[in-house]
Amino acid sequence: MKKEGKWKRLLDVTVPILCLSVAVTGCEAFHFGQPAGTSDTTMAVTSIPITEETSESIPEETVDYAALRTETCSLLIEEIYNKLTSRAMPDGAYADHAASLADGTSDIFEVVSLIIESPEFEDADLTDEEFAIGCYSAFEGKIASSSEIRFVEGLLEDGMSRGEVAQLFMKCEHFAETCSGYGFLPQYEMSVTAFGDDCYGYVNDLTCGEHLTPVGDFIPGPEALDALYAAMDELDEQNRSFGYMMIDMETGYGVAYNIDQTYYTASSIKGPFAASFACQDPDSALNWESTIINMLVNSDNDAYTALNNTYRRVFIQQWCEEIGIDPEPFRFKYPHITTRQMTSLWLRSYEFFESGEFGEQAGTWFENPAYSLIHSELGEQYVTRSKAGWLIDDDPTHTTTVDAGIVYADNGPYVVVIMSRVPRDIEPLRPLMQAIEITHLEM
Repeated sequence: MKKEGKWKRLLDVTVPILCLSVAVTGCEAFHFGQPAGTSDTTMAVTSIPITEETSESIPEETVDYAALRTETCSLLIEEIYNKLTSRAMPDGAYADHAASLADGTSDIFEVVSLIIESPEFEDADLTDEEFAIGCYSAFEGKIASSSEIRFVEGLLEDGMSRGEVAQLFMKCEHFAETCSGYGFLPQYEMSVTAFGDDCYGYVNDLTCGEHLTPVGDFIPGPEALDALYAAMDELDEQNRSFGYMMIDMETGYGVAYNIDQTYYTASSIKGPFAASFACQDPDSALNWESTIINMLVNSDNDAYTALNNTYRRVFIQQWCEEIGIDPEPFRFKYPHITTRQMTSLWLRSYEFFESGEFGEQAGTWFENPAYSLIHSELGEQYVTRSKAGWLIDDDPTHTTTVDAGIVYADNGPYVVVIMSRVPRDIEPLRPLMQAIEITHLEM
């Protein structure tokens, strides 16, 4: 016997409900008005109420709404399974999951996770590539590009389970539309920002493996992924170590890569040094304003030395204590630190610049550096505040190009940090900065 199609079974579920509604409410429920120029007489066919005799002629029918809802849940689960695996769901599979979804014992997120962990799903024996393709099909309703497949494979290689990857994708708009077609609306906790109440703890605790990592519930689109991977592959081909992080300040979303590798800061440390000084001792900072501006705009080493000789690294170390990062590396005038640590320092700088009139004034000191990848790439389009550093040295660990700062983009400000062992040249990093901007435009 030919197996019934899914859509025929969905009609079998919904049509009795519709028919029952007509029977109970009568024709008047479907009379929404009459055309212009018609009389009550000509519209009588839709306005005459049902008589007792007519009402008695309609046979009574008992509808098991619980069973109908369970069947609807089964159809939803079947669609998800079929798209995730590109295989037909085994007959009778996941009946218990459909029942728990129907009666509210489980939500759709729990059910999908249980399905992915089930023996039936394991029997499908999907490769990571097939699972990636399935995620985009089931949750985004699209055919995955090669970059999108690479993105999901990277998440899995970095230790995310398939259930965790599915949880990320289930927050996509298309999946909500799919569920609503079956009478469900996925619910999950939403916050104004993924940061919660502690942006520093959020960054400090972020898990980042060896591949491109999403920050928050952000899934980059194919254009962003193509640009990011092209820039990353080019640097890899040049055998240049690098790390980067971008975080949107309004949503907490972003991207990160290799954020725990240490790099020599060179003059890029002058940015957080100046911001921490101005934040904690504004009167003294105003007295040194011309020196600070010279240090930031021209990266003047004598200006930095003068400030260091007077104040040491007290202020930046105090910031480190405040935001939960190790102050030990900052005993040195030019420390080796990670992209994660530099990002936290610029998050704190952003907070200071937004804190009041003097914070805003101090922020302007960072807007016109003579040499900065961020400023040269985006400074004509947006306000940017940044400080770069670069060096070639006999010590290979001192070979570096770094830029870090804030981009006040039209769709919201973001902190961006790029650290590398590219020798004293921002140009090899330009495609990466361009890719990061493309990525932020998707938010």
